[in-house]
Amino acid sequence: MDLPLDNSDGLVNLHNLAKQLNSFPEDKTVPIVLVPGFSGWGSPLFGAVNYWGGVENIPQRLVERGYTVIVTPIGPVSTNWERACELYRQLTFGKFSSFNPSTSEIEEIHDVTVDYGNYFDSDSSGPSTAITSGRKRAILFSQSPKEYDDWKWSEDHKVHFICHSQGGNTVRYLISLMKLGARDVHSEYFGAEGRDTWTVSVTTVGTPHKGTTIIDVLQNFISNSTDQAIKLLARTFAVVSFQSPKQRAYDLQLDHWDICRQGRESFQEMRQRLESNDGPVSKWFKSNHNGFYDNSIKGVSDLNKRAIPTSTHVYYFSLSFHSTISFPCQWPPWTAEALNTFPIALVDFVRRIPLVNGIVDVVAKVGWPFILSLVKFHDVVRWATEAVANRLLREINYNVTVPPPGKYLPRKDVFPLMLPTVYGMGGLDLGDDQKEILGENLGDWYLNDGIVNTESMRGPDDSLVKSISGFPTSTLDGDGLRGVYWHFGVNDQMDHVDEIGVFIEEYTVRCPV
Repeated sequence: MDLPLDNSDGLVNLHNLAKQLNSFPEDKTVPIVLVPGFSGWGSPLFGAVNYWGGVENIPQRLVERGYTVIVTPIGPVSTNWERACELYRQLTFGKFSSFNPSTSEIEEIHDVTVDYGNYFDSDSSGPSTAITSGRKRAILFSQSPKEYDDWKWSEDHKVHFICHSQGGNTVRYLISLMKLGARDVHSEYFGAEGRDTWTVSVTTVGTPHKGTTIIDVLQNFISNSTDQAIKLLARTFAVVSFQSPKQRAYDLQLDHWDICRQGRESFQEMRQRLESNDGPVSKWFKSNHNGFYDNSIKGVSDLNKRAIPTSTHVYYFSLSFHSTISFPCQWPPWTAEALNTFPIALVDFVRRIPLVNGIVDVVAKVGWPFILSLVKFHDVVRWATEAVANRLLREINYNVTVPPPGKYLPRKDVFPLMLPTVYGMGGLDLGDDQKEILGENLGDWYLNDGIVNTESMRGPDDSLVKSISGFPTSTLDGDGLRGVYWHFGVNDQMDHVDEIGVFIEEYTVRCPV
């Protein structure tokens, strides 16, 4: 019996489609390539925390079911161009770091050299060199690793991509480069055309296909202290990048930007160099050549000018999420109790006014409901934020700005570090330039998962997005199946890290049975 694909929860539709497709022959020898998003990593962080699964190990779970998985440790805060070059090089390198299923350990090898071509040649704000060496190999998870000796991505060795967050835009750019070629900027990697056929499918999870407003939220928060924020960022970069790549617990992979130790430089010397106003971190951050810009609405708009939205040879699927609840419309039931705790006893104060004392009790009983009907709770919170809290912060020289309340609040089970971003994005209005980029039929850009706006997750072009309810399950070779994004729908219980298995509460979401 066919299972419905029109559930309001996208995860239910995904589960039902998987059940229906069980009758089709499955080639588990085609690797699943997992592409991380912004700030992602490859091997477990500190040896324990997986990007894909948190304390669990999703690649290992897939291997136990007979699949082959490749985890790609590409630059966590880099541009989509840099990440596409790194991804291409890792998949065509012919060698992998290996996962040992008996010990659950990864033997990492750093011998990959990546060439970024002449993409940055005409831009003085680009990196200091176009070639970087000593990068990590991709990690192979397989029950038969010997079968992948000398394996290289090609027409004969195709792959499925599963992409989280920025990973979706990185893979989109890579497939476009494989199809159209880019001989003028990188003849070695992208000198040939028509290689988009090397990819079977792309699945995006929480990808900012149209950009995200979290960049604007962060900029607004530090608008009064940008220079201080850059110095703090530079100090953090110095800490994590002082050691050689092999010894780093978290590798930014920005050595080609000189964000690394130079020669026998001491840590203090490196820190001072990175924190200087004309240092490499300031140059990197203020340029358009970083992941912050590439994930913004303007940055993705620039990607649209360089890359095709889809390939007609590839199946595309997308999943959307949000982790919000609506901001209360009504005054909460504890309003009267809260008013009674106001530092000045308002009723007693009014009683002291001549000719008013006699009507105070009447007003106290019927007046508050009338007043509360005239003033919205949301407006009072906005007033308290803008007229009181932010003014106080400025007066005591706190160079931060608290975002005003918006349309949504975070769910109670949101990852704690994302509580401010869910709140901030839930109330941030799009700018006129952003509205012009996005065009008509904007949708709800306040709904978000803490990092990406839900409206942005469907696909890069609405004309190429179809509901999964229309996906034919009787055949996989029909006309019109490839080259469009089949959107599973929206799950309303998961934030951005929940999407990759990093659950704060064990039962944030349950797979349907």
